[in-house]
Amino acid sequence: MTILKRTGGETVRVWIDSIAGLLALIDMDVVEVHPWGATVDNIERPDLLVFDLHPGDGVEWLRVSDSALSLRHLLEKEGYDSWPKGGSEGDLHIMVPIEPPLLEWEAARAYCKLLARELAAIAPDSFTLDPGADKRVGRIYIDVLRNGRGSTAIGAYSPIAQLGFPIAAPLTWEQVEAGVPLSNFTMTNPTGRQVRNRRGLRNL
Repeated sequence: MTILKRTGGETVRVWIDSIAGLLALIDMDVVEVHPWGATVDNIERPDLLVFDLHPGDGVEWLRVSDSALSLRHLLEKEGYDSWPKGGSEGDLHIMVPIEPPLLEWEAARAYCKLLARELAAIAPDSFTLDPGADKRVGRIYIDVLRNGRGSTAIGAYSPIAQLGFPIAAPLTWEQVEAGVPLSNFTMTNPTGRQVRNRRGLRNL
């Protein structure tokens, strides 16, 4: 598919709509699949927002889980449902479907940044909107930059290019509340239902 680049000129982007297309990605040696937050027939207006909770050094996973629940509550006040998904760098994505897609990319990113600032204001010592690694130490970086034209987030159930090929699995909010680590979601256990979490071994 040929599209206009943000900086001018044209570029080619791949899109698939069948199992055969997905298998073709394997032939192309694709491991991670990173889709846009828009459909191919309306790429200028996103229908999915992404908040990436990226823990810095010294941040325990339970803090990420609790932060995700706080963000969920904030989004509910805005009138949005959301669902959690593992990222490709030990981070947690909060996915927010928006329908009908009324926002253009710049407006979508600005709106996400506004909500990120509101979340960060709740506990400024726990969050940062600065991507610098030194700013993340002991904090969770709230990344909203994935909400931009041409920016992407790893797709649900995509393999992750790491040892053992874990997957970027969707989680239930119950799993988030239980502090289930992302390492429990694998090619052989994509739902992470039988897991060891902070309250012991149980089905989730």
